[in-house]
Amino acid sequence: MKPEKRKSVTKKSIYTRLGWLALLFVVSGSIAYSAPANWVLEKASSVIGTKIPQIDKPFVLGLDLQGGTHLEYEADVSKVAPADRTDALDGVRDVIERRINTLGVSEPLIQTTQAGDSWRVTVELAGINNVNDAINLIGETPILEFKEPNTEAARPLTDEERAQMDAANADAKSRAEALRDRALAGEDFATLAKENTENKAYKDKGGDVGVVNATSEFRAVADRVYDVPAGTVFDSIVDMGRSFAVVKVEDVQTTTSTEVHARHLLLGFDGSASKTATRTKEEAKTLIEKLRAQATSDNFEQLVRDNSEDPGAKQSGGDLGYFGKGVMLPEFEEAVFPQKVGTISDVVETAYGFHLIQKLEERPAKDMHLRIIEINKTQESDIVPQDQWKSTGLTGKQLQSAAVEFQQRTGGVQVSLQFDKEGADLFADLTKRNIGKQIAIFLDGEVISAPVVQAEILGGQAVISGNFSIDEAKTLSRRLQAGALPIPIELIAQNTVGPSLGAASLAKSLVAGLIGFLLVALYMLIIYRLPGFSAIISLFLYAAIISAIFKLIPVTLTLSGVAGFILSIGIAVDANVLVFERLKEELRDGRGTSQALEDAFQRAWPSIRDGHATVLISSAVLFWFTSSIIKGFALTLGIGTLLSLFTAVVTTRTILRYLLRTKLAEYNFLYFKPKDSSADPSDS
Repeated sequence: MKPEKRKSVTKKSIYTRLGWLALLFVVSGSIAYSAPANWVLEKASSVIGTKIPQIDKPFVLGLDLQGGTHLEYEADVSKVAPADRTDALDGVRDVIERRINTLGVSEPLIQTTQAGDSWRVTVELAGINNVNDAINLIGETPILEFKEPNTEAARPLTDEERAQMDAANADAKSRAEALRDRALAGEDFATLAKENTENKAYKDKGGDVGVVNATSEFRAVADRVYDVPAGTVFDSIVDMGRSFAVVKVEDVQTTTSTEVHARHLLLGFDGSASKTATRTKEEAKTLIEKLRAQATSDNFEQLVRDNSEDPGAKQSGGDLGYFGKGVMLPEFEEAVFPQKVGTISDVVETAYGFHLIQKLEERPAKDMHLRIIEINKTQESDIVPQDQWKSTGLTGKQLQSAAVEFQQRTGGVQVSLQFDKEGADLFADLTKRNIGKQIAIFLDGEVISAPVVQAEILGGQAVISGNFSIDEAKTLSRRLQAGALPIPIELIAQNTVGPSLGAASLAKSLVAGLIGFLLVALYMLIIYRLPGFSAIISLFLYAAIISAIFKLIPVTLTLSGVAGFILSIGIAVDANVLVFERLKEELRDGRGTSQALEDAFQRAWPSIRDGHATVLISSAVLFWFTSSIIKGFALTLGIGTLLSLFTAVVTTRTILRYLLRTKLAEYNFLYFKPKDSSADPSDS
């Protein structure tokens, strides 16, 4: 029995859906492959005279594709109560995460696992290929310290002490000059650095500080040697403030970005981040507009020295040196980068107040690989030490426990501390002499809490109260426990994936993905003809959308993740295969093409739904109950499976509806229709 004909889809609705799909393809394609889109945006910016932000969202690559370091630690929990071991390991994980964040690692992976009585901490650092850097930074056991305010005023140096400091610095400069002369004479720079540099962090590396970026502590040094050719020792000594430096430029790569050299005048106002300003915003705006009217290229530096509220402006004249994008506030950069060299900007407002900016110079940015020999200078603080906090002798060794509690009267969250006998005595003395003052709690040299002492605390019990959420209190408790409990970690395995090997893996993965895509497309075209062609178009949209999703979430792509993506390509056409086979059957039964298409999609839907549901269930199980290697595979497979439902049910169906309204509908061969079939009213 011939089924009742359904209400046909209008031409307008088909064109509307095609338009939305085309827009989706353009947007997702621009995110996935941003080079053409950025070229268009750059041209549009020049036409309309307004800077349009560029699309800058790279893929996040995992250890096996980007290269990096894999470290495996075993934790000794023998002295920790079984009930406290999970929290203790979570605290250790938090500390390691904060430490490696100083390396600038993108998406570090840190996991704690238990296998029987053994507890492991796994650390994966993509992009870090010097394993010693990571090992030295992670260390072995977190350090917890309690410090009190340092009330000792720093006294000025005596004439004798200043003469002593000047003599020591003159000697340091002479030693640096002697090392420079030896390096210029041809001695091996790395050997000289290992034997003589006083920067312990780079001594074993032969003074190799790597490629200096915009936020590096050696940025000022790179500016000094900007014009020095690769492989050359700089013929002058660089005063770094803390030391005298002998510099060798190992390599120079000119980038496509630019750096600008600028100076600025800042006026803050009440409510801005400039803490010393008391004037109103309107007063500040009036004053800086008056200064703008007076400013010229010749007098701007003096205006800055006389009026700017930026710290150090009187000495520096507001000189910011060279900087690239991403260093200053966005509003500041949006004004200065398009600005012409030698000009003074209009008034620019940022969170710190109002600015006038003079653009002095512009130049191409360079990635400079440097080796540096540092000879330390003697500072005033070396002779008269001064610090905001001073040690009290109370450390994590005396802390027995830290736990989250609720205040009985208010129900607020607080963290309770329990010290041993020695710690209780130290804590009683510490709180007695600091009533009304802060006590700083340091973990790995970083202040994690600075509560105010309300009264002398006896008995070794204390609480840290404040406007905590439960999660914040738990985090603080874990960090305190990590600093207090004796949980040493021992490195038991390490593996380094070089950047060249990672690049080779990435290239092979891309080739595999392309081959898989082309083979699936060829198969669909040969077997399913015109419907197969519509599936290929859907595949292009599928690839654009899923690539954009990987960038936006972002998904950390590993080799297993790429494998899941390649497998998802096959799943992306699996639903199309079910529909097309059903379409063949409907056409053989004599139905018109349009009606057969609608019936095919409707009757294939239960199979499509159930097939995708089973894959999604498998992906969820793999993601939640397996290791990190399999998680990447499960995540990309799950995302691809969900997206394939959209491309099959919406995209392919819309494209076929459109094609069946074109001249192509007259060729029965293209969509399996028997040669002797006559046109059906539903085809019109």
